[in-house]
Amino acid sequence: MLYHLETPTGRVSLAKSIVGGIVVESVKQFGGKVLLSNHKGKIISTGKKKSGEEANLMEITMGAQGLDVRVFVVIHFGTSIGAVTNKLIEDIREQIKEHTTLEPNSVAIVVTGMISKQQMARRNIEVKR
Repeated sequence: MLYHLETPTGRVSLAKSIVGGIVVESVKQFGGKVLLSNHKGKIISTGKKKSGEEANLMEITMGAQGLDVRVFVVIHFGTSIGAVTNKLIEDIREQIKEHTTLEPNSVAIVVTGMISKQQMARRNIEVKR
């Protein structure tokens, strides 16, 4: 799905898969300690799927104020939720601005669970900027 935005210098088109790819690359920097998930907490494999398919599990909308991105993640136990969410938000905002020249209206990271070697504890923690 494409999003279009009229600017004084022309029309900007943005594919949902572009934002999905930016999110996947931002998550990969954590070396497996942070995993993409759906809104229910089911972990998504980023190795086999294309970023376009992963983008369908994220909430990416173009509102009146601009681009809104909502990403669902599972974090390994012992990893700081605050540090991870703040770093992800910062990286996603910077990469979207760098690749599209659009300033995102909001980026939200929803921690759907904490995972250890044996089990996963469900969470619903949302950090938004």
